Formats: sequence, C-alpha cells, structure tokens
Amino acid sequence: MDLTGAGQLIPLAQATITVTLTGVALLLIVLAIGGYWGFQQGFRNMLTVALWTIAAYILTVQGGNFIIGVINRLWQNGPALIAFLLGQDPNAAPELDPLISPTLQIPLFFRVITFTALVFLGFFFNKTAAWRGNPSPKEPLAQPLGLFVGALVVLLWSNAAVSFWREYRDAGGILVDPLERFLNTLPDVSVFIPSLITIFFLILIILVVVNFPKVWKP
Repeated sequence: MDLTGAGQLIPLAQATITVTLTGVALLLIVLAIGGYWGFQQGFRNMLTVALWTIAAYILTVQGGNFIIGVINRLWQNGPALIAFLLGQDPNAAPELDPLISPTLQIPLFFRVITFTALVFLGFFFNKTAAWRGNPSPKEPLAQPLGLFVGALVVLLWSNAAVSFWREYRDAGGILVDPLERFLNTLPDVSVFIPSLITIFFLILIILVVVNFPKVWKP
C-alpha cells in the first residue's frame, strides 16, 4: 500500500481581500475622524486651532496670489487714498506701478513650512486661550459645533496636502507609494472651502453677539 503523502496537510487556497476606497469615501472617513475629535473637544477648545488653520490655508494655499493682489492694489491706489483724506481730487493723483510682480510665485517649500508652522502655533496658543473651556464641554451646542469645526480643520489640512502634492507632482516630484496613493485618491474640494470658512465665521459672529450681553452683565 502506497502511503506516500499520508498525513500531510494540503494547504487551503488563501483568499486575497482588496479594499478599494473612492475619493469621496476616503474624504468622508477623514471628515469623520475630524468630526469625532472636534465633538470630544467642544467648540471652545477647537476655536484657536481653527482660526490659525484658516489663516494658514488662506495665506499659503488659496491666498498667495490674492494677498499679492491686495498689496498691489493698496500700493497703487495709495496716492489717491491720501489725496481723498487730504480733501484733494483723487482722480488727479498718480497711480503707482505694482509693488510686487503679479507673476511672482511663492516657492512651494516655503508655503508648506509656513502652513505647518502656523498650524503648530495654533496648538501652542490654544493651551492659554482665554475662551478655552473644560475638556468635557457642558454648553448645549459645544459638541455639535465642535464636530463641525473639527471636520473643517481636518478638511483644510487634507486639502492643503492635496494642493501641495499636486503642485509638487506637476513639477516632477514623487512620494512613497502609500502616501502618494492616499493623496491621489483624496479629491480636491478647494471650491467649497470659501463657503465653509464663511459659515464658520458666521457661526462665530452669532455666538459672539448672543453671548456678548452675558460677558458684560454686571
């Protein structure tokens, strides 16, 4: 009797599970993480980080050319403004040449470092912020508003990373595979960012107006 192979185990076929995430699904996961973080912290504890992150995003991602344009307009219209303040005819004032070349592009490396530094400053100043509350907020809207702000902050971080990566990639740069795949999958939602930032400041203004009488109440 041939017992060759008797007692040997035949390995079962091993199935390979591949999980494919679309850009929207990955973005929703990122937003959920940010929302959970903000929900746990509350609106007060997220406020400083959100303000610094918004400033970093505007200055380094969306606002580079915008800031240059504002500076040039202020410089060019400066003589007319001074003439108006002195009671003279603004139309007779000369218009200066642009102070900064409109074609000037701030280097990508500098913008990435600036964005990161401003975000870290937000965390630094958040520790001593006057409006910072308890780790477990008690206000009725603290956690729902914290959820929104946390999701907004993480969205700004992720979209800044996508914007920086695409500019770096277009210049011929490459990254390690997992990070590159992650950034390639995330969608660019830059068109929605101004509206979300506007909503954030509207909420902040409403809260300030509603709570202002309580602050000054004798």
